[in-house]
Amino acid sequence: MAKFINGAIGTFSGKVGSIIGSSWRDIHYMRGLPKKRTKPFSQAQLAQQQRFRLMGKFLLPLKGLFEIGFAKAYVGESTLFNQAMAANLPATTGDYPDFTIDYSKLKFSNGGLLPPRGVTVVPGEHEVTVSWRPSVTTFNGRADDDVYVLLYDSELQLFYTTDEVVQRSVGEAVIAVDDDTVGHPAEVWLFCVSRDSGSISNTVYGGSVVLA
Repeated sequence: MAKFINGAIGTFSGKVGSIIGSSWRDIHYMRGLPKKRTKPFSQAQLAQQQRFRLMGKFLLPLKGLFEIGFAKAYVGESTLFNQAMAANLPATTGDYPDFTIDYSKLKFSNGGLLPPRGVTVVPGEHEVTVSWRPSVTTFNGRADDDVYVLLYDSELQLFYTTDEVVQRSVGEAVIAVDDDTVGHPAEVWLFCVSRDSGSISNTVYGGSVVLA
């Protein structure tokens, strides 16, 4: 793929003969038409493709969340979703073709802000209460930091969060879940963001619970 700014024919998009013109983030590109593959994929390539499919399907509903959690990550010419994919691919575990996701290794945020500490997760009737110590530090954790809480029903493959973002000083958040989730296993994660959005914490895995 060749990047260009202004050539004899200027910038263009679409197909011209065997050349395709396109742009992304105001960067213009030319590339040739893809060639039909005749060589079969190796098992290692098939395994990597399956890892990408598994993680991509899992993360796709959270593209908006990465605008918050990965806002301070170095992006360059990569999208935030691609950054999240790269950060989370190591969380795939198992042997091809039976890959699964290690939920304890997932990352929905990246940064140096003080993360939630002393996390506990208690299921209730159609809700889950997630608690943490409202402790702060002088330099990188304040009472008015926002706490983002995420819950995943792994049986229905659905994500839940709080109706409103709560602050670190509150010490707990309640996530309402649907009444058809009873008995389902669920995973919980948290991360903090400073009120000015200038600092973000790493993700904390809250653990696994059975919904009541």
